[in-house]
Amino acid sequence: MKKHLLIVGLMFTFPFSPATAVTKCVALNSGTECSYVYPGAYAVDWTLNCTSNGTNITISGISQCSSTSGSIDGQTTTSLTVSNGTDDKYCWCKLVSPGVSPLVFHNTITNADFCARNCARDCALDSRDNESFRTAMFGNLSD
Repeated sequence: MKKHLLIVGLMFTFPFSPATAVTKCVALNSGTECSYVYPGAYAVDWTLNCTSNGTNITISGISQCSSTSGSIDGQTTTSLTVSNGTDDKYCWCKLVSPGVSPLVFHNTITNADFCARNCARDCALDSRDNESFRTAMFGNLSD
């Protein structure tokens, strides 16, 4: 009897946990071609429509003008400061689908109004055209 209780007791000392790891595969490679979707002035969201190996992929992200300066195109961060004033002239971009990236520095724009007007457009164009920016954007994705 003690032997059976010991075996049952040992069975419940090991936690039963479901498998939660997920791998997301997105067919982006050097042959991927993307078209830019103009988001409009003063937009926050941006989109690229891409085709890779016959598969259509929509890439979308958000933009933010901030008073937090970046030093180089492609620098990443996890947080920004927004002053809601003339200091918000630094354009940052974030991928939100098919994965989530850190915030990626695009550029210092002339002034806060010009940044607000064009940051989303610039994020889409840099994601399509700038290899170092794209590497920073797609190099550290999460779900």
